[in-house]
Amino acid sequence: MCTSNKFFRIQTNAFVFFLFGAFLVFSSCDNNDEGFSDKGTSLSISDIAGSWIATSATFSAPEFIDLLAEGTTLSLVIEPNGRFSFTMKFAGEAADVTTGKLGFDGEWLSLKFDDDPGEELSFFISLANDILTLRGQTELDSDRNGVEDFGTLELIMVRN
Repeated sequence: MCTSNKFFRIQTNAFVFFLFGAFLVFSSCDNNDEGFSDKGTSLSISDIAGSWIATSATFSAPEFIDLLAEGTTLSLVIEPNGRFSFTMKFAGEAADVTTGKLGFDGEWLSLKFDDDPGEELSFFISLANDILTLRGQTELDSDRNGVEDFGTLELIMVRN
């Protein structure tokens, strides 16, 4: 009987050690506490870190709008740690700066905003020949009427 209790304690201790080790491995797999990864299916934060400026910016809702033709400028700065700053300046208005944290969810780029932590947007992302393309659904007052419309924003950006 004493032998079986000793065996049970060894097995229990081994099981607890295994669970603790598994917890450490799984909790350290992604050091990003935002719920997404620094690496996507084919891109990583290090691939897209830097300053970007839009060469094309369109918004489709309820009608198609070429934001650059309307005099809007857009820029994006991505830090190596995934922090970002997105600046949109409509002609004749002060710049609107949005900050937050970004990361990958597979092939998608996910953004969480500092001013609205509950909101998360996902964008299709591609990078080819130093041209960054982002496309996703969002709300934007693109016609400047005071009402945000839901539609698709597509940005084509080059390194600045």
